[in-house]
Amino acid sequence: MSVFRLSMTIIAGIHALPVAAQAAAPRLPYLVQLRAPPLASLADGVHGLDTNSDAARRYAARLEAQQGAVLALVPDAPVQYRYTAAFNGFAAMLTADEVARLQASPDVALVSPGTVEHTQEGGGNARVQDQR
Repeated sequence: MSVFRLSMTIIAGIHALPVAAQAAAPRLPYLVQLRAPPLASLADGVHGLDTNSDAARRYAARLEAQQGAVLALVPDAPVQYRYTAAFNGFAAMLTADEVARLQASPDVALVSPGTVEHTQEGGGNARVQDQR
């Protein structure tokens, strides 16, 4: 291999490093809360909420569409759960760059690191911070 070709190979490899490093960015669990109120906000406090009503189904569909639009900001993020009833948001495995993109969205209220909850014998709950 000529010196010129070897030099070009090394330069090409150096330029590819940031892309490779970005692809290998660690994913950690996060809970993302959207600004729109959850489905439970439709309850009147007296009669509760009929989640099978047309109004509830339409509102849940609106929340799901909004979540889809926000998730389009992080298309490669594995989504673990989506919530609409008592909380409007989702749980996903995110990189630091994806967290920053979501935090910049006007539709996102909060992006919080995930935790792991363990139930202890005897009925007590212990909260353990996920150390991933």
